[in-house]
Amino acid sequence: MADIEMSRDHSLGADGATERLKGIEPKLKEKYGVTLAWSGPVADVKGKGVSGKITVEEAKVALQLKLGLMLKPLKGKIQEGIERQVDKALA
Repeated sequence: MADIEMSRDHSLGADGATERLKGIEPKLKEKYGVTLAWSGPVADVKGKGVSGKITVEEAKVALQLKLGLMLKPLKGKIQEGIERQVDKALA
């Protein structure tokens, strides 16, 4: 089960949303040490103490992350930051 789950509706189409989310990877890497490995509309999320995936559909983006023991106390801050970046990308 994921520690952080979120989904957002959008009107960009799968390709448009994927391109916008690819654009936030440098910020996620800088702030959280996370990289995204894309395979079509799905990205594997990897970083020190975090793993998961982002799935992009035609009108929806879903994110599931598992946090390592050291990051669980920071769950709220991490979730808030990622939600802010995703919302900004899809706006």
